[in-house]
Amino acid sequence: MSIRPATHAGSWYSGSAARLDAQLDHWLSKAAPSVAGARLLVGPHAGYSYAGETLAQTYNALDVSGIKRVFIMGPSHHVYYKHSVMTTKYDYYETPLGNVPVDRQVISELVAKDAKLFRLMSSDMDEDEHSFEMHMPFLHKVFADAGQTVPAIVPIMVSASDEPFERKLAENLEPYFQDAANAFVISTDFCHWGSRFGYTAYTPSGQLSDLQDLRASSSVAGQPIYKSIEALDKEAMRVASQTSYKAFREYLQATENTICGAKPLSVLLLLMETNSAGSFNWLGYTQSSSVTSYHDSSVSYASAYALA
Repeated sequence: MSIRPATHAGSWYSGSAARLDAQLDHWLSKAAPSVAGARLLVGPHAGYSYAGETLAQTYNALDVSGIKRVFIMGPSHHVYYKHSVMTTKYDYYETPLGNVPVDRQVISELVAKDAKLFRLMSSDMDEDEHSFEMHMPFLHKVFADAGQTVPAIVPIMVSASDEPFERKLAENLEPYFQDAANAFVISTDFCHWGSRFGYTAYTPSGQLSDLQDLRASSSVAGQPIYKSIEALDKEAMRVASQTSYKAFREYLQATENTICGAKPLSVLLLLMETNSAGSFNWLGYTQSSSVTSYHDSSVSYASAYALA
């Protein structure tokens, strides 16, 4: 039995089971209640001091009844690769609250079907990546507290992609999407703003029609930068709620918004659109800081669910 260690415990979130459990209890108690039929989720993957409350909103919405498996798709933060996605070779993901099982059978099925598309991460690659790990304590918590068996996960890490690739990945996942026993989670933060992220887009009015780059002029002649960031993110959320793959791609091309999980989210939108799923309901939105100067930076976090 191989266990992926909780490499970010003790730094990005508490490594103490008792303290972590109390924190999750606090955040989950403040979140809106579970929604019947909610099995499609969007949530952030930043450190809990920044995004814990927002991620709690995501997982508290999940309808845990009947869920046997969770496909979790997220971006690659440390390695770049083309023509494939990566998944885990481990049997379990460790959390301070208990281990989360991996569905090795489904992973074997995916690899057997297309070994060029579905590849296994190295241990170092898996343990460096945080986009899945940050969701695991919440996943374990909401099922255990409901007296349900913690479901097995299928992590899918996406790096380079384009429309043909995303459509191919969606086609491979569609039989699983159509099974009501499977939940799908997108692990993504929203806008990464600032020169250190290479993104300094600004809209004085909140409209995309006057979007400009502050690198050309660091002066702000309109709403505060943090409100501009919010306008960009809220437009992304509005467009995603149209459940239109085409519309979301057009938004990304128009704004180049640095939504790190935009590619996995695009794949889920394809699945939702093809299978006539419900639209996203957005639960919360926060930023790591309120940017007022060109020299500042921030990352945004959002939570959502949809019915399928």
